[in-house]
Amino acid sequence: MRLLHSRREPFTARMENGKAVVENVYVRCVHDPGSGGGLSGAFIKNGSNENMFVLPQSFIVGITEHGAYHTYKACEGECRLSRNGDNPVVETKSIFRDPQGKLLEGLFLELRTEYTPWGEARFRAVFDARRRISDLGMVQVGTLYASGRMDTMAVQESLEQSGSPYMGNYVKRWEHLTPSPRGIYASCHLPLSFLMFKRGAEGFQVSLGDDLTQWESVGGTLPGLQFGYAAFRARQKCYEIRFCPLDCRRDGQYLEGRLPFDFSIAFPFVREKMAPLSPCSGHLFFNSRGFEHRWPTEEDFARMKEAGVKLMRVHNDGDIFDNGIFWRDCAYPPYPPDEMEKLDRTLRLANEAGISVAPYFSLHEYHPEAAGFAENAEKWGRIAIEGDGIIPSYSGHGLYGYQMCLKSGWLEHRMKTIDEVLSKHAFDSVYYDWCSAKECLSPAHGPRHWDIRELLKLLEWSYDRVGEKGAVYLHLTGEPNIVAGNIATLVLTEEQGGSIIGPEMFSPHAHFMNVTSRQVCCMLPGGASNADHQRYALCALLHHATVSMNTRVYTDFYAEYRKELETVTDYARHTAPGEGRVAVSDPRCGMSAYWNDSGEVMLFVVNLAEEPRKTACSAALPCGEFACETEVPPLSLKVIRTRISR
Repeated sequence: MRLLHSRREPFTARMENGKAVVENVYVRCVHDPGSGGGLSGAFIKNGSNENMFVLPQSFIVGITEHGAYHTYKACEGECRLSRNGDNPVVETKSIFRDPQGKLLEGLFLELRTEYTPWGEARFRAVFDARRRISDLGMVQVGTLYASGRMDTMAVQESLEQSGSPYMGNYVKRWEHLTPSPRGIYASCHLPLSFLMFKRGAEGFQVSLGDDLTQWESVGGTLPGLQFGYAAFRARQKCYEIRFCPLDCRRDGQYLEGRLPFDFSIAFPFVREKMAPLSPCSGHLFFNSRGFEHRWPTEEDFARMKEAGVKLMRVHNDGDIFDNGIFWRDCAYPPYPPDEMEKLDRTLRLANEAGISVAPYFSLHEYHPEAAGFAENAEKWGRIAIEGDGIIPSYSGHGLYGYQMCLKSGWLEHRMKTIDEVLSKHAFDSVYYDWCSAKECLSPAHGPRHWDIRELLKLLEWSYDRVGEKGAVYLHLTGEPNIVAGNIATLVLTEEQGGSIIGPEMFSPHAHFMNVTSRQVCCMLPGGASNADHQRYALCALLHHATVSMNTRVYTDFYAEYRKELETVTDYARHTAPGEGRVAVSDPRCGMSAYWNDSGEVMLFVVNLAEEPRKTACSAALPCGEFACETEVPPLSLKVIRTRISR
């Protein structure tokens, strides 16, 4: 089984019927100068290939009159195309009019959108007020109207709303969308990112630029009250998504001068065929065997190879054996000379077995015993609370390190230390933990910010550094990132302990969209039975994911079903449990489906019980419907292949 290798896919741009059309092999976007130059269309070619937006993107200001907003929308733009290196750029300059055509004099919108080859449209919207625009109540920057077919939403909120500012801006919940007239999200603090998608098909992610103070720049006697908002609009059958640096009927607010707002919209590189299922051992070490026997043997590698394993990681960032021998974040060499010899010997054995090995790197942690820490940690460190210092990261095995911000000299230092490890050993891949953008208040790095731009720069550099034969393996638990997924070879989506192991135990990120191979981290308790581990692997499989674990129960599982795992790449579509397209009658069973538009269907039916179970199975797929009754052996996967038609 080959690992999925992503590729840059540059965009091209052209003018067509007065609109700018920007596209690559995965995405087509349309910009309408008549509505201010924003997006009037976005099409995921291997998704539905239908417009994800019901109405054009809007840029709106509201003047307070008699307690209500008199709104003016950007319109009548002049569009031109240019390039920044290989990236196409769409530029528009527009005026503002109200619904009756009245001009808001003295206010212009300059909109610049640059498309990167990893699926990101980077916007800069400049509100150019050539006179003071008084009695201001509302500013909407890039409001979107997403199709009602979207079914899932996730929001990464700012630190003001975070339950754990020291950890970061994790998704608090995954919202299941229903097209009903109700508010879905509302906050007086703008979220850092807003993700909306149809599971298994298509979607988009809006993210603020790295300078978060831009969104607090509206003039007035007090800082403007922001408004992040999403709700279903029944008449248009769409979800309205607003990013407002101001939405408040308070006296004294105004626009004056040039106010820039940077944000991006990322689009998934949805594949034509299903991404491979990639069995992965996770940790290279066998820690359960004790320190002296933790390194894998030739027999271990033979077992991995038989299971179809192609990628492993050296994950040793904690002092698990309490002997001081572990890989400190950002330190080199990690081990004493005899352990370094074992490392190189292990890499030779892995290469002979056709298995790539990725060293572990934390992108935000710096161990105090690593070189340069004393001189640089304070100026590179991340601060999450006003007046606080840099943040230690602890575990049950001691101190991992202190949190750093990539929007500092830490970025260059981290790249140098990664390059040092790859240059001195037979590693051809990287594994990144803490692979997410973090909000930071350190004045040494500039105004309040998050390091999203630097994170993506590091991932692009990593892709080039490991090359065609290498892998970019990312841990994105709780912090989905479409651009990172487009770049990645394999994504670890979540850590689930599973007090109840069942087909719907995983978040929508485990199934997500068909961008890259996905994996879940096994967090079952140490005393979990082999039967529970088999259940866990079966449930992950229903979500088109594998489990990051190197124990025999998993390698035996993937060896047994290796042929079935390799077959999934023959299909273009997949649906997981909980998405309403497949059902089983027995609650101890579960089911997912793969299909092609031609009507070829492969059903995965699993039995989580320790005795045989009969269950009725049904599938209502775009290519047709199917129903049958089948018996599944205990703790097993049964595959049903058929052809159906509408």
